[in-house]
Amino acid sequence: MICVEGIIIPASWDNKGNVLDLIIATRDEEEYLLVDKDQIAKLKPLLRQEVEIKGILHTKEGRKAIQVKKFSKLKSQV
Repeated sequence: MICVEGIIIPASWDNKGNVLDLIIATRDEEEYLLVDKDQIAKLKPLLRQEVEIKGILHTKEGRKAIQVKKFSKLKSQV
């Protein structure tokens, strides 16, 4: 299991501009592709927001990827 905090950003889009895949960009400039279609659907409303993600780290197509098991939105630190 891995636990990372960062901002959810789009990774790919379809021909109509709909987001297909998501990445979490961490404070230390790491990017992890998020895999698990059910969880991605739940994460889409959190685009450009800070979250904590827990999951299983692996590699997909040469990129770091996380199979999302749990996530939570982080509180704004203004």
